[in-house]
Amino acid sequence: MENIGQLIKQISNILINDLNKKLKDYNITFSQLQVLLVIKESNNKICQKEIADILKIKHTSVIDILKILERKQLVKKNTREDNVKYNELSLTIKAKRIIDNLDLGKDKTQEMMASTLGYCSVEEMLSKFKEVLEKLEGRI
Repeated sequence: MENIGQLIKQISNILINDLNKKLKDYNITFSQLQVLLVIKESNNKICQKEIADILKIKHTSVIDILKILERKQLVKKNTREDNVKYNELSLTIKAKRIIDNLDLGKDKTQEMMASTLGYCSVEEMLSKFKEVLEKLEGRI
């Protein structure tokens, strides 16, 4: 018997696999891209724990991804002067170039999903998905 969770997981797997194929040219994975985008959104002022909280993944997973990104010279750790135990993460020029060059077809996929699901706009669909996520997390 099919259920909504199973279908959402299958859609997610297809989207991630397609994205990973596109990212192969840049030698990064979807998980690595997610971390890079979170760092970019934070204006290069974020720590590992904050990334884990935003992406809703284990802190140890973030550590593993960051090690790979550091080896690829895409992320730098910067120790704060006022707290040596706190490392802020920033993107390298190489990472910024990759992000700037990415054309992931996000808009086309989101537009297809919005029209298929009967939403007037991508923004409306995203708003509803965020609302569902917040309810599942117990915030509403």
